[in-house]
Amino acid sequence: MNRDEVDAAMFDEAGEDELLLAAMMRLGAAGGSIGAGIGGSITGQHGLGAAGGRGGARGAARGYKWTKKDVSTGAVSLDGPIGTAAHTVAETLATVGEPVGTQTREDGAIALRAMLGVGLGGLNPVVVTAVLSPARDGSVQVALRTAGREGLIKRHPADKALAKVIAALNDRRRGPDVVA
Repeated sequence: MNRDEVDAAMFDEAGEDELLLAAMMRLGAAGGSIGAGIGGSITGQHGLGAAGGRGGARGAARGYKWTKKDVSTGAVSLDGPIGTAAHTVAETLATVGEPVGTQTREDGAIALRAMLGVGLGGLNPVVVTAVLSPARDGSVQVALRTAGREGLIKRHPADKALAKVIAALNDRRRGPDVVA
């Protein structure tokens, strides 16, 4: 198994795509519902929000295939046992985004996944996957992968999400500042 096959198996890219599509469809449905509601109230045809939501979700699904996947990877080392590190990473992901799931792998690694929003208003969804593996020196290696979608204007959502998660992990690792 080469490095690319290991990375694909470790991070499950198909699951990323499904989560990103679902998030984009939720955003499209919300926008379509708001637009139809406003338009319906202006024209006197109330109750168009549900239809606008369905149309917005369909439009987002169609537009999704025209966007390009943006991926960033990074790594962080945490001290302590893997259970403690997993708790730290889970809490960190919960503070910056919405946890999606946890999986214990056959090799003893723990995978955690979350969705977070970046960009203006946090409206660009990004999937964050953290895979924790024990290292030989007693620490825990946290391999991070972020994946988002980009349109015509390159905003690099995966890079922004990765920086946000690494900064939050580093802040949590340092602990609260003590003021004397």
